Amino acid sequence: MPETMEEATCERIMKKLDLVISQDPLLDEFDVVFSLGEVNRSPIINIEHKVGLESWCVKHVYAYAYTKILDAKQTKRREDPVLLLRWTQFCLLIAPEVATFWNVRKMLLREGRLTAETDLHLTKLILSRKPKCMEVFQHRKWMFSNIIARTICMQANGENNGLNENNQNGVRDMVDLNSIKQFLFAELDLCTSTANKHQNNYHSWNHRLWIIEQFCKYATLQEVCRLEYDATHNWVSVHVSEHSGLHYLQYLLDSIVSVVEEKKVNAIQEIMPYVDSVEKLYVRELEFNRDLIEEYRDHEALFCHRRFLLTRMRDLLCSSPQRTCSPPPPALKRSCVETVNSEWSAILLGERELINRCLLTNSYQKILGEKHAQWLNNVVGI
Repeated sequence: MPETMEEATCERIMKKLDLVISQDPLLDEFDVVFSLGEVNRSPIINIEHKVGLESWCVKHVYAYAYTKILDAKQTKRREDPVLLLRWTQFCLLIAPEVATFWNVRKMLLREGRLTAETDLHLTKLILSRKPKCMEVFQHRKWMFSNIIARTICMQANGENNGLNENNQNGVRDMVDLNSIKQFLFAELDLCTSTANKHQNNYHSWNHRLWIIEQFCKYATLQEVCRLEYDATHNWVSVHVSEHSGLHYLQYLLDSIVSVVEEKKVNAIQEIMPYVDSVEKLYVRELEFNRDLIEEYRDHEALFCHRRFLLTRMRDLLCSSPQRTCSPPPPALKRSCVETVNSEWSAILLGERELINRCLLTNSYQKILGEKHAQWLNNVVGI
């Protein structure tokens, strides 16, 4: 095979790939397919909304496109936007970590030579191959803040020019919120997909945290809390060793409690119909966590999450002047804990029972139980 590939061949391959991507809005997966060598057919494979690129051409086409992009950037020559889009699209599908390619597309987005929908589609394809790529999530955030949200507001203003001022403001707000919320809910689905594709995908969960912040900014947190609470519980139930999802659950619980404490809702049932108080919410979480610990042994992330819940319960129960908490008794002695009749002491008794069950095992669960007992003794004081 020749060391270099003809420019016409490189352009033809990129043009064919661009055609496949642009003509199939349902395309949802891209990958490089290993191939032994060049054959007399196109290296683009398109089957059932999946697209693949045979590996024999990747090095040559990428090198050609990369050189063209850098040459245009260094010489500040105004290249044909169609060519720039084609070159950057190919390079990003192969190496999305390179910021230069994203900067070129940002420039074209600002100039109106590229639509946000096109880049949203491209970034989803890239995430199907590299679901933990931080630069892709950053680009989607940038597009929302600088292109999508502004475009939605401008479109709403243009559509409502014929209305009187009061009606115009009401309709515009409704259109803005519905369009923005539709985008944000789609982002949540994307985060679920990328978290499932790569273990400990903290970039995906950080993006999900950003989405929740946007809900607080453009809508209300109540609209998404219950859905996210249920979805996160379902996710952590089958990914018990990943702390990323549990950390997001912690953030979600703190957000729910903040909404209640700041009186943004009349009662917690408006968000969480399962409980009637913040205390019951944490009790429910402790029970859920205990069930996971006992069903799926040897997972330290579950114990770390339990310590977060116990810390929140201690702060909640022991900070209230109407409640009395037991003084720190020595190392899980039954007489000291049971002599005080309080919700907190009942929780501590439950911890002792959980630890005792862990100590009866002959696996790593025993070591985790010992570590948890030590934490309780050092931090909580029992």
